[in-house]
Amino acid sequence: MSKSPRCNKARPVASPLWALLVLGLLTGCPLMASYPDEAGPRYGGDYRPVVPTATGAPSSVTVVTYNLAFAEHVTEAITSLSSPPLAGADVIAMQEMDAPSVERIAKELGLAYVYYPASVAKDGDDFGNAVLSRWPIIADKKINLPHDDPYHQQHRIGVAATVDIQGTPFQVVSVHGATPIVGLGARLDQAETVIHAVEGAAPSQVIAGDFNTSDPGSLKQTVKLFTDWGFTWASEGAGDTVDSIIGKLTLDSVFTRGLTPVARGVDERPSGSDHQPVWVRFAWP
Repeated sequence: MSKSPRCNKARPVASPLWALLVLGLLTGCPLMASYPDEAGPRYGGDYRPVVPTATGAPSSVTVVTYNLAFAEHVTEAITSLSSPPLAGADVIAMQEMDAPSVERIAKELGLAYVYYPASVAKDGDDFGNAVLSRWPIIADKKINLPHDDPYHQQHRIGVAATVDIQGTPFQVVSVHGATPIVGLGARLDQAETVIHAVEGAAPSQVIAGDFNTSDPGSLKQTVKLFTDWGFTWASEGAGDTVDSIIGKLTLDSVFTRGLTPVARGVDERPSGSDHQPVWVRFAWP
């Protein structure tokens, strides 16, 4: 969910960069530089213990999705991720992150990570998605989403990471969909783009993140789209994730294909963000 207010100006059309710069000056809507290259920038590292803490196949796998509002309050995020119910998560999908913040979290929690920025936020820092894991990350890629914000030209992406859990590949995708400014149809198109991009990549998959389902009917339609493609809404019933001026909303969701969710919840403690983290525990096959 973006903190930037909508500029009440005429909707711009696709234009060359110079025209967008002129438009930004005329409308007062700050334009955000984007990273549309599928190859990067890419950041990654591995801070897992030299002697792995997990040596056998797990009976369950826990995934957390956490939108840390413009990568602020990293200390609070680390505290949240270090104590129940988030402590010991196998994989963490994060949104609205920059590279230094992701690396700090990975280093302090002893995790491997991959991070791709999507754009540059209004504060000048990179703005993108990450996947962190206590298992080895053996493959990753950036998924460019269509339909940039028409007022700020802000780009959105998904980041897919495949982790190796004792010889079995498990793919987690961190997604940050556009705000309702682009329309429900465009956001459903973004979600379907992610689904197509990872089709057949691993027998067990989780797509998690901030889907910005704040407008009426958008959550139901998003769930239907994933269901039609064979996914289960794994975080169903976990609870609302944002307390906004229009009430409590479920903006963050976890979807799965190939796994069975056995427990779920929203961490309602102070999170350092306008979003509350969501966790889902899956039975491991």
